[in-house]
Amino acid sequence: MLKLLSIGLLFISYALSAQIDSVLVTAQLKERGGYSKLADRFNKSDSTLTIEDFKLIYYGYQTTPSYYSKDVEFKENLIKPLNRSGQYNQVLEVADSILLINPVSIAAHFEKAFACARLGKTDLEAYHRKRYILLCNVIKTSGDGSALLRFNCNSTNDALEFISYKGFTAINDRKTDTGLVEFDLAKNKLKLLHMYFFIPNEAYTAPNLNPDSE
Repeated sequence: MLKLLSIGLLFISYALSAQIDSVLVTAQLKERGGYSKLADRFNKSDSTLTIEDFKLIYYGYQTTPSYYSKDVEFKENLIKPLNRSGQYNQVLEVADSILLINPVSIAAHFEKAFACARLGKTDLEAYHRKRYILLCNVIKTSGDGSALLRFNCNSTNDALEFISYKGFTAINDRKTDTGLVEFDLAKNKLKLLHMYFFIPNEAYTAPNLNPDSE
């Protein structure tokens, strides 16, 4: 019994340590001139940015007044079906409106890159594809997806995009007793059943298991 309790406390401690240190991040951002300045360098393809800068750009978004926006989440959920239906110019408009608020929206960068490719906008496609890959690699450095070394994401949508980037498909998810989010994975060659993430409470959206209830 004591052993089980110790294991439970260990999982909780790992979940708590997954949260970003907002005081430290804010101080680091201040040293670099603030979040807006750093994000602007990201948008302008500043080649002097380091992996530590990219981590600050991604996770530093959590310290900004615009985090977390349900309107952004709604738009992120909208652009994927717009792409599927071939409404590529509308995708560009919606993606731009998202990136004005959240410059590190992985969904917006991915879907805009896809739409640009279909529209023949090769330079713009490369620009957003590069940012999509960079942001996914930032998340990749945060853990290994296990319950002990979970990945750290800004939002549910970012986690879903990252899971796709890794070559998996999420079929369901839930909040665990330790505060982590457990994603069930579709059948895959690695026979991996679950992937774990830390997502701040305000940015976690539980799956709608009864979409016809409204």
